[in-house]
Amino acid sequence: MNGLILSMFVSTILSGVIATVRDRSVILWTVLGMLTGPIAVAFLLCVPSRKAVITSTPTRSLASEIRELQELRERGLISDEQFEQGKARVLAWPVGSASQPALGSTRALADSGWTWASYHPAARAAFIDLAQRYRLELEWPDDVPFEAVCTFPVQPRLSFAITLALEKGSIHCWGDGWALDGSGPGNPDIGLPADLAEGLEALISGSGRLLVRTAFRDTSPFWTSLQVQRNGRWRTVRYQAGLPILPLWRRIIVKNEAV
Repeated sequence: MNGLILSMFVSTILSGVIATVRDRSVILWTVLGMLTGPIAVAFLLCVPSRKAVITSTPTRSLASEIRELQELRERGLISDEQFEQGKARVLAWPVGSASQPALGSTRALADSGWTWASYHPAARAAFIDLAQRYRLELEWPDDVPFEAVCTFPVQPRLSFAITLALEKGSIHCWGDGWALDGSGPGNPDIGLPADLAEGLEALISGSGRLLVRTAFRDTSPFWTSLQVQRNGRWRTVRYQAGLPILPLWRRIIVKNEAV
């Protein structure tokens, strides 16, 4: 009897120590060590440590990335405009982020020769194509601080205004009382992202809608969803989300009533 108690005591201590070293639950394995004795100790020794599977995320170095851009410019692989655009992209990206910026790696930038201006032709062409297919009037305001801006004003075929704008490879979309986050097509040859194009076409044709939620006593919405109908149900293809200050809000449906 004394031997059994001693074995349980030793197994409990060993289980707790091994669990601490291997970053496991100390309380759980201490209890298991007391109940099952050497079996728990042996099993715990075979279980890999949690610390062994944790991989450290390398920290980006802004200085090294800018130095790489400088070397590419000195070797003639990128122009001065591409260097300035790449430098602005590097400085705008969070230092602690492990994901790549929107235009890809430095080498991809050098090989493709893309600049933010590379997105202009396709974006403008997509705006014009959308207007022509639905026979809408199109305006190009010059007082909005974006690279390329077009507005579909209120007209016989559109009951509310829609504005599309291009800024650093991202397409922004907004109207009176609603807005959607910017999204990039990923390639300068693609004018509009596929989901945004689908939603806008449905919205203009009357088969889509905007679901806008505005908090109580607030003028700007905290949630905007661009939705299309699929299989008899409304599906969100693009949204801009936030949290209301008060848990009271109103729900507004925006549809093209002029179709």
